[in-house]
Amino acid sequence: MEDDEKSKWGPKHFIQNTPCARNSFLYGMGGGAIGGFAYFLWTSNPKRSYHALMASFTATVLLYWFPCRYQYAQQRIKQRKINQGLKTHIVMQGTPEAELLASAMEPGPKS
Repeated sequence: MEDDEKSKWGPKHFIQNTPCARNSFLYGMGGGAIGGFAYFLWTSNPKRSYHALMASFTATVLLYWFPCRYQYAQQRIKQRKINQGLKTHIVMQGTPEAELLASAMEPGPKS
């Protein structure tokens, strides 16, 4: 029982089950490595290059994370609206209101 609870709260679980987390961290690691290495080549100071690595890692993760999560939230909102519309369509199917809506949506001359 404890093993199941521990596996649910680790970083592996977070990265596997959170949308955008995997790509954010992968891009962050790449961006951090490149930023730290470039800063080391520029200054030859290992301590400051480590700080540059962490800063570029954090900036890359956050700059990728927020737009990705925003797009994910927009997609979820659209999915909910579509699901609600389908449920409404199923409930209204065969009622006079549904027939009225269907006739109003048909193309053709209106009298």
